[in-house]
Amino acid sequence: MGRPRELSPDERAELLRQGYRPVEVWVPDFSSASYRAEAARQARSSVEADRREGLTDLLGEDAYEDWDQA
Repeated sequence: MGRPRELSPDERAELLRQGYRPVEVWVPDFSSASYRAEAARQARSSVEADRREGLTDLLGEDAYEDWDQA
């Protein structure tokens, strides 16, 4: 994907004049094995919490199968 092109000084000044401010956003590396393991752990924890609270009785054990059909 690469980095976006840098703004010229004039483009940057115009955006600042319009009230915009630069922001840098860091996101998790979704391809990282440690990230995927932690995400899976949290998902299992969430499922167990729903099960303990009785939400799986309300929604059904297989409700996740409908998630991608929307």
